[in-house]
Amino acid sequence: MSHLPQRDPVAIARAARRIERLLVPYHRARVLGVDRIPPGPAIYVGNHNGGFYTGDTYLFGAAVFRARGLADTPWTMTHELGIALLGRWLRPLGAVSADPATAAALLARGDKVLAYPGGDADGARSWTERRRVVFDGRVGHARLAVACGVPVIPVAAAGAHNTAIVLYDGAAVARLLRTRRWLRLTRWPLLLSMPWGLTFLPAVPHLPFPARITIAVGEPLRFDRSGPAAAADSGYVTACARQAEAAVQALLLDLHEPL
Repeated sequence: MSHLPQRDPVAIARAARRIERLLVPYHRARVLGVDRIPPGPAIYVGNHNGGFYTGDTYLFGAAVFRARGLADTPWTMTHELGIALLGRWLRPLGAVSADPATAAALLARGDKVLAYPGGDADGARSWTERRRVVFDGRVGHARLAVACGVPVIPVAAAGAHNTAIVLYDGAAVARLLRTRRWLRLTRWPLLLSMPWGLTFLPAVPHLPFPARITIAVGEPLRFDRSGPAAAADSGYVTACARQAEAAVQALLLDLHEPL
């Protein structure tokens, strides 16, 4: 790519201070295992939580920035809806559209990116499924890691799905409305949140419940094969994606859900 996105280190440092002052105490947050992050390009792969509010993303990014500096602070692959609504504020912090070409260019430059493979399927999973990781069969993160020859770093957030209560994921409604075609969304959740109470919309800005959040970083996953030929092997890519999903799931289950 001739022109890569740019982020603002001053804005990131300012955001990290605000997150430490506001979100960390509000969520009684902890980020564990930052010392496991290797140098060089990599893909952080995490579970998606809390509907529209993704406080765990900010908490993780701020903790990595403070402990490891800008080089290990992730660029965050963001849904087009998030970019459209909040891009003016999020782009300087490192939000980019979830585009494989952009991610590959950032990795080639030596940066790290953060992906939530489950997207809305994971973020809108029912509250009763909050300790389950739902990647919904998506393998783009694994294909990217294999193609670029970079490790996957599993990241799991426990408690973050308590910041709003998903009562129904709305997969059937999304299919009926064909939102995958015109909104790139596969879920239409029924949500209990502050201050709106019950809402039945795919993206509703809301205030988070003060749930305690614990985030854990796992050991990096390094795949045996890499390069274009390996990335074109759908069976191999699927196996790598399942390994990444299992690693995030194991991390999540190992964390005691914060009360």
